[in-house]
Amino acid sequence: MYLARRVIDNQLHYVLCESYDNGVCLTNRDLIALGPSPEQYITYGGGSSFSIDEGLLDRLENLGVTASYEEIERFFLPFLDPYIRLKITPFCDRGRYRNWRPMSAAAKGKILEQTHILDRRRIHYLRFGQMDQRRLDNSVTLYKQLLNKSRDELEQLMIAYEQDLSPAEYKRYIFTIFDLQRFFAADYARTMPHILDQEQLDDFFLREVCRLDRDSAFWQGLDRQERLSPYLVRYLVMFFDYDFPGSKSWNDFARLFDQARRNGRRLRSSKKMSINGAASVFGISRTELAGMDKKQLTALYRKKAHKLHPDKGGDHDLFIELTAAYNELLRTRR
Repeated sequence: MYLARRVIDNQLHYVLCESYDNGVCLTNRDLIALGPSPEQYITYGGGSSFSIDEGLLDRLENLGVTASYEEIERFFLPFLDPYIRLKITPFCDRGRYRNWRPMSAAAKGKILEQTHILDRRRIHYLRFGQMDQRRLDNSVTLYKQLLNKSRDELEQLMIAYEQDLSPAEYKRYIFTIFDLQRFFAADYARTMPHILDQEQLDDFFLREVCRLDRDSAFWQGLDRQERLSPYLVRYLVMFFDYDFPGSKSWNDFARLFDQARRNGRRLRSSKKMSINGAASVFGISRTELAGMDKKQLTALYRKKAHKLHPDKGGDHDLFIELTAAYNELLRTRR
């Protein structure tokens, strides 16, 4: 059993659902609609005590579903009074790892065989936050939670985990889980996606979304309509409505590049640059540069950077100057 989020009349509703085997594959069914406010089923008894409406258990029993009170209770923990939730959190899932045992090679092979690589990429990133997933299948025990779940339950699981992502991570997350770096030959593509040609990146991403949308094996057991799945629409929003985070700046890359290639040479990117100097580096007039917003400036920078990048045969020193000018101009626009 699992808790699903459904958008009904532009409002978020919650539904208790279950995955089951229909004889062909794992599919899902809705059990009880909890509406937009599941907290209505919680009763407080004073102190840190609370209880869940026992009528829910009766309704589930009438549907032929056997569930313990503890199993039902865990679905309502996110809707508890924040103070009480804070108090009881340390006591939740205390026995979760009590019976942990090392996993055999055969069991690991079964997990890899029965899980989709996109699901593994998502779980891996959401657990470790790593863009470089060359060791993806070294964490097989992490993927055990993907077994015996319908596609709808898996997607709802991902949505729940994705709530912990910062909006600044959204685009980097999408870049990673769709393995978009494989379309680019440069070594830095794996961890520096903001260096890449963004128009090409957009095109590759859309191709991957369309390919996944047509993958009947991936969507097996899910009742679909003749349009893009809402589970994919959310990734379009994450990708196109957000940008890559600025924490890994071009200065960071330039510094590492310079240390590796020039061993100890000081970077000119650490110096501040005037608007006239920046305009000269970008090859446009001061007036044109001053009239650009952040988005236009970034587009111009990426275009110039692709030409000057050392790995593309460009001039290292000019690349450093361009990066310094770009970061200085960004600073003035914050």
